[in-house]
Amino acid sequence: MVKFSPRDPEAHYNLGVAQQRLGKLANAEKSFLKAITLQPNYAEAHCNLGIMQQQLGRLAEAEKSFGQAISLKPEFAEAHNAIAIVFKQTGRLEEAEASYKTAIAVKPDFVNARVNYGNTLSEMGNFKEAEINYKQALALRPSDAKACWCLHGIQKTLQSAEYWIEKCLEIDGNHTAAKLTKAALKFYRGEREEFDRLMRSELRNHPYMRSFNWVFNLPNLPELYFNRWYFFDAIVKKSNVRRPFYEFGVWRGTSFRYFMDVFKKGFGFDTFLGLPEDWVVGAAVEKEGFYSSNGRVPDIEGGQFIVGQFEDTLPTFFSESRPVASLINFDADLYSSTICALKYCRSVIDENTILIFDEFLINEGWENDEHKALIEFCSIFGFSYEVLAVSFFSKQVALRLERIKCSSNQNLKYAHTSKDK
Repeated sequence: MVKFSPRDPEAHYNLGVAQQRLGKLANAEKSFLKAITLQPNYAEAHCNLGIMQQQLGRLAEAEKSFGQAISLKPEFAEAHNAIAIVFKQTGRLEEAEASYKTAIAVKPDFVNARVNYGNTLSEMGNFKEAEINYKQALALRPSDAKACWCLHGIQKTLQSAEYWIEKCLEIDGNHTAAKLTKAALKFYRGEREEFDRLMRSELRNHPYMRSFNWVFNLPNLPELYFNRWYFFDAIVKKSNVRRPFYEFGVWRGTSFRYFMDVFKKGFGFDTFLGLPEDWVVGAAVEKEGFYSSNGRVPDIEGGQFIVGQFEDTLPTFFSESRPVASLINFDADLYSSTICALKYCRSVIDENTILIFDEFLINEGWENDEHKALIEFCSIFGFSYEVLAVSFFSKQVALRLERIKCSSNQNLKYAHTSKDK
């Protein structure tokens, strides 16, 4: 079609759509750009161009393309949904919420937008509204297994989480995450037969199974939660609220604000410029600069922010006496930043300090990131640990260190590359 209609923008657009379906993203991008060159007001081409840029990890460009599509066609529900996804990916949850609302107002039966909106509301801790949107999505499309999966992640109880996992599997019996999670939830109820069967199957090396197996081989089965906010609620109840908290990896300050409401004093460490290099998560790659707030430091009363690479800021900060931590939230994701943070903050950890790791489990290759840092740290300094709580859905682990064997004045001069975000 393009060969015979080289000046036809629709021909280039259709070619781009075909290339997109074949996974030829770079070629599709060129086709959409050609369509836009021929017809600058082609809103659909701008939107699809943004999708290609988004999939190629160029979120700023994608946001611009979606914005252009919306300016050309203000009631373009798909473009509002697409730009909302970018807002959520870049931590701008309020902007994402506004765009999802617009998409749904324009197209009330837009199932994907309702599920995506529910995910944003869940991340904001608004579980009531999240549940409404997930259930509205199911009412519109009863075969939507994703909505059921997401509903399990906003539950408070094992029983209610199991209900939505079962619903998910009724819709899609091949939903691997739900199938494996069902076995894990049964294990928590004392029924381990299904988990043992899966451990003898070809799924035994799935990252979910490796995560579950790590937890199930701990000396004591930790408390189980289904999302980060109920997880945080439980952990702060175990903490000494008279002490401050520390957070490594602040980004836009969402969790920092939560902790400030409890502890009133906190120290946050971040470059606010995103990951300094690519983070390989199995087949996916989060590119250098991801998790950037463009250098914007949150304005949070009571919070003290130490800006810069960990290897530059931590030696100076911890060279002075600092208050012992109630809680430390490690949210820098990568092994090297986490081990650096652990080693330098050791002086503010005692037997009552709770350590939270935000990306500890579930990811493909999780054993090479925060988990590896913890194991190495404990090996070097003679610690063991007691795991208090886990959340498989949000990938979190909370623990206390035990049997401290090293003297507090041991030399802590280490050279590590920061991966703070």
